[in-house]
Amino acid sequence: MAQKEALQEAHAKLRSKFYKVLRSHREEERDSLPIRILHAERVVNPFATCPPTKEEALSKLKFTEVMESCPKADIENLEELLEEEEELCLYISQYWDIPEEEEEEDQETLPEWKTNRRIPLLIWKLKESDKQRKRPAVIFLHGLDQNKEDLRPWLKAYASRGYIAISMDTIHHGERAKSVSAFRNGLVVAWALGETMPFIYDTAYDLIKLADYLTAKREDIDPSRIGITGIGLGGMHAWFAAFADTRYAVAVPLVGVQEFRWIIDNEKWMDQYDSVKHFFDVARHNLSKDVIDKEAVEKAWERIAPGLTSEFDSPNSIPAIAPRPLLIINGAEDRRCPVASLEVPRSKAIEAYEAFQCSDHFKV
Repeated sequence: MAQKEALQEAHAKLRSKFYKVLRSHREEERDSLPIRILHAERVVNPFATCPPTKEEALSKLKFTEVMESCPKADIENLEELLEEEEELCLYISQYWDIPEEEEEEDQETLPEWKTNRRIPLLIWKLKESDKQRKRPAVIFLHGLDQNKEDLRPWLKAYASRGYIAISMDTIHHGERAKSVSAFRNGLVVAWALGETMPFIYDTAYDLIKLADYLTAKREDIDPSRIGITGIGLGGMHAWFAAFADTRYAVAVPLVGVQEFRWIIDNEKWMDQYDSVKHFFDVARHNLSKDVIDKEAVEKAWERIAPGLTSEFDSPNSIPAIAPRPLLIINGAEDRRCPVASLEVPRSKAIEAYEAFQCSDHFKV
């Protein structure tokens, strides 16, 4: 019992410290503004933040095929029973008070600093005759250079099974991107100015705000049954959201969890470097280095995500998800999220879940 209480206290302190980091770049009075819901039109041609090469196009096609293969419930006339949320997309405005005249403003004409202060959502569910019934919800998070619409088959599959299924455009992706290089440019700006944290932390903060909306504004959602999952970059977002906010009752990060410190110490960062090369090259140049090295990688990550390679890294943040159910799925040959880097966080998580007497709630 003493070990359990000590862990609870340590995890609460770590979450509090992380939340302070998330809020460190936000004005306190604006942080407390109530969430506002704005209506939006259906996205006909989702914006992908990186024009695909032939190889990437084939990969995207394969991803689409995988999404389409997600099993749906065997229900007669299922397509007629499924519905996309009325008005199709919602916007959760935050950080500043939007003047009424901007609520219907064309998103294509908004500057990027405004679009990134709105969170476009896509919500699917089954039409229900019992409007009073509260249903479980699952958040689905896309990967690098993807968008919420890419996950529509996933949403429909889960909606067919009675869940309210939700996806969102993460920062500098989809409707929140104004150029083909928005995400990578955002990392460079964060490195240069130190005013934003677009790699993981800003989306983790958005997901806290999304939890506010789901638990306080949605009468059709059971606030005790909200799960979160994501793939790649979305897996990282799911991991940190579950760490930061205990309202996420279960988490399943896919090919996202890793130990950043292990990757640096073992010099396994080249695949990460290749995915956001321009960002690392700018950091390397500013640090007066001819080639990228472990010092440059560490300083780059710490500049745009303070504590990512230390106190908030997976050996500390993964155990802090206990006792809530957590399933981590990584690819055996995935070089961006090497399985070997999970050894320490896995060991510490097992200890935490054993202390809470729920070892069956954790699996890698």
